[in-house]
Amino acid sequence: MKRLVALIAFAFATTAHAGLFDDNVARQQISDLQQDNAKQNTRLNQLEASNKQMLGLLGQIESLKQDIANLRGQIEVLQFNQDQAGKQQKDLFTDLDTRVRNIEQAKQQQKADAQQANQQSLDSAIALSKSGKHKDAVAALKQFVTANPGDPNVPTAQYWMGNSYTALKDYKNARFAYAEIVNKAPDHALAPDALFGLAVCANAQGNKKEARGFLLQLIEKYPQSEKAETAKKALVSVN
Repeated sequence: MKRLVALIAFAFATTAHAGLFDDNVARQQISDLQQDNAKQNTRLNQLEASNKQMLGLLGQIESLKQDIANLRGQIEVLQFNQDQAGKQQKDLFTDLDTRVRNIEQAKQQQKADAQQANQQSLDSAIALSKSGKHKDAVAALKQFVTANPGDPNVPTAQYWMGNSYTALKDYKNARFAYAEIVNKAPDHALAPDALFGLAVCANAQGNKKEARGFLLQLIEKYPQSEKAETAKKALVSVN
């Protein structure tokens, strides 16, 4: 009986110890699970924070992309405006250049027309002198010289004016016309002829010494001219 009681008591004690052991294991497992859960929560929080940062970066990237797109659009607009301004400026310069060239061409044409008209006027006046219409020739030649003081043909007009005055025996005005060539256009092709004309007028006025001086001046100054040979022969008659 006592032995039976002892066995029963041992069994209860063993069972109690086993229960206590199982509780400790369970508590440890719960503690481990709680720690794992805490770690998982921490990691989850870290991932969520990382995701938030990533989303923030993605948002910034998208915002930057939009800003870049806007800037690109502004650049394209500015480039277009610049191209248009450059084209307008080029068109303006082209138009101005065309206008200037047209004006220059018109001026040249007007100048050519004026020169042609002047030449025709001079030719007509010279024709009058050659045909013996000396009064008309003098009037026409005077008009030419007055209207065209800077024309290169003025010495030619002066010569033929002197020629007509000489024919009219108006030696004073003839000498003035010839002297204009000798003094103002000594390199003109008709300068030797003008000097000879002065000699003719001086001789006609009875001033042989002055006439001789003009002839000698002609020979000395224009020795290669045709009039120089004529002057040499004329010297005989004014001695």
